[in-house]
Amino acid sequence: MSSTPLTARSTVSNESVMEMQQLVEYERGQVIAFTECGDRDGYPILIQHGLIASIRDYGLFDRLVKAGARVISIARPGYGDSSPYVMKHIGEWGRIVGVLVEELQLDQVDVLGMSSGAPYSYAIGYALPERVRNIFIFSGTPALYDAQIVARWPYPVDKTASMSTLQQLANDLFFANLSAEDVRRDDIRDSRMHDCFGIAQDFKLRCVDWGFGLAQVKPRVIMQHSRDDDQVPLVTAAMTAALLPTCRLEIREKGGHFSPETLDGFLSSIVMEYLNS
Repeated sequence: MSSTPLTARSTVSNESVMEMQQLVEYERGQVIAFTECGDRDGYPILIQHGLIASIRDYGLFDRLVKAGARVISIARPGYGDSSPYVMKHIGEWGRIVGVLVEELQLDQVDVLGMSSGAPYSYAIGYALPERVRNIFIFSGTPALYDAQIVARWPYPVDKTASMSTLQQLANDLFFANLSAEDVRRDDIRDSRMHDCFGIAQDFKLRCVDWGFGLAQVKPRVIMQHSRDDDQVPLVTAAMTAALLPTCRLEIREKGGHFSPETLDGFLSSIVMEYLNS
């Protein structure tokens, strides 16, 4: 299987720095889209995006790029140019990303998961324990396959909801009355692809059996969560951390769920510490 470049453009004059979107086939007719930016010879970090996001959000990772990392952002099924592939469970994502890791000949990687990207980060660590060095989790969605954590989750959970119902829910929750400017945003456009398939599948899979348990995730996990996170309660993050064999949980006193500034603070204070070690 070979990756197919869609676009390629240098971000700076240094030829070792790249910014491009590519596709890789992981099953017959099924592809995932990914972007690369930074130093092609740098240490690879696999980015697992949030619920409404684009793999073209390069600016969020400027700090890593400037530090010489190779930043690889991967679009989950249904997002952007990734095929709307129906996954059996979240654990299947580890197998899919494993194809990309082989394609790029990556011997060792770190994984960075933000918000809804957290469960998929754990799936990569579970599937590729010998290749994943660290898993960084920023404001991560908790282990909603666990009944005790679901009991502390502030949103309704319907494990029997159909994809069409969840696609309509995603449209109603996030994309009603969009302005013309909003429609042009990369994160909005990529998240709405295939009638919000990616968001709907995330809603469906996060609350059922993941195909693995967090106790089986061997790589080191470094997690940061804000005390005032109004979307993912801190207690659910702490309960999730307790399920992981090796997890460092750092509590941020303020900053809410997500902003570019708080993410950059996490990259600066936590990720860079391990990247340089």
